[in-house]
Amino acid sequence: MSDKPKFPRAVAMEVAAELCRALKSCTMQLVVAGSLRRRKAMVGDVEILYEPIQVVRQPAQAALLTELEDPAKKIPLVDLQLSFLLDEGVLKRRLNRCGSVMWGDQNKYAVHVATGIPVDFFSVRPAAWWNYVVCRTGGAESNTRIASAAQAKRWKWHPYDDGFTDHEGKRVRVECERDVFRLVGLPYQEPWERQ
Repeated sequence: MSDKPKFPRAVAMEVAAELCRALKSCTMQLVVAGSLRRRKAMVGDVEILYEPIQVVRQPAQAALLTELEDPAKKIPLVDLQLSFLLDEGVLKRRLNRCGSVMWGDQNKYAVHVATGIPVDFFSVRPAAWWNYVVCRTGGAESNTRIASAAQAKRWKWHPYDDGFTDHEGKRVRVECERDVFRLVGLPYQEPWERQ
C-alpha cells in the first residue's frame, strides 16, 4: 500500500477542471486519466494527457535562443500556458521519486499549489493517443492483464506508442480505446470497471 497522501475525488475534479480549462485552447485532444477517470473516491494525483498544438517561435523568442537552437523549431502552446501557471503560482514543479525535477518535453510533474494535489501532465503524439489513454487510465491490474494477454499471443504491447507488435514482428496499430482490449482478446471494460 502506498504512503502517498490521498485527496477526495471532488477536490481533485475541481483541480482537473481548472487545469483543463486553462489548457483547452492549447491542445488538439485533452483527457483526465488515472484514478479520476476510474471514478475512485480518493485519488493520489491528477493525470492530464494532451496532444499539444505546435506553433513556430516568434522573432522576439528567436532572439533569446542560443546558436545551437533552431529558430524555426515548433514549440507546444501548452508549454507556454504551463509556464504562465507556474509564474502565477497556480502550479509549482514537483520532484520525482529520485528527487529530481521532472519537467521535460513529454512528462511534467507539478503540484497544484492551493490544494497540494500532485498533477502529472503527459504530452502524447496522435498515433499513440489511445494506447496512452488506456495505459495512463490504468489501473495496474488492468494494464497487467492487457500485457499478459498480448504475451499469451506472443505479441508485445507498446503502451506509450501506437499499438502492438505481433508474433511476426509486424506493428498492429490501435485506432481506438476498445482496440487495445479487442486486439488481445479481452472484453472491453469501461474505465470505472478497471482495477
